[in-house]
Amino acid sequence: MEKFERVCWEENIDSCIVVKTEIEKRNIPMKDAKILLSEDKISNSKTIEIYLRSRVGKVEVAENGKEAVEMFAKNEYDMILMDIQMPIMGGIEAAQHIREMEADRDYRVPIIAFSANYFSSDKETSIEVGMDAYISKPFQSKTLFNLMQEYI
Repeated sequence: MEKFERVCWEENIDSCIVVKTEIEKRNIPMKDAKILLSEDKISNSKTIEIYLRSRVGKVEVAENGKEAVEMFAKNEYDMILMDIQMPIMGGIEAAQHIREMEADRDYRVPIIAFSANYFSSDKETSIEVGMDAYISKPFQSKTLFNLMQEYI
């Protein structure tokens, strides 16, 4: 069972986040990992894809949340990197569909959310719908890779 904890700061009680207190780790070599990258901006997806290709086994790219859900239905992934704001279907809705689909699978795939907009509500909502972590764009490639290693 997943455990979540609401963390608030005394100075500003309205400033709270929801954090996952348990992390499932697959313990597979990163060089063997299969990653689904869902990002609508081609320049961003190409940059991330080029960086990851030399570090993981396989990277497949979806241009929107709907495509990510369709790809997830047909394939198995070790991790999903999901942009929050995309056309057709955003990352939040896509993550909800993916979590529903996992009922038929024996493994919960880690989802890392990312967005250029750093709103605490985006971060909190992404965790509430079942995403495992949130990172703000722009981010350093090494920061993303280190975060990925926490879940794979």
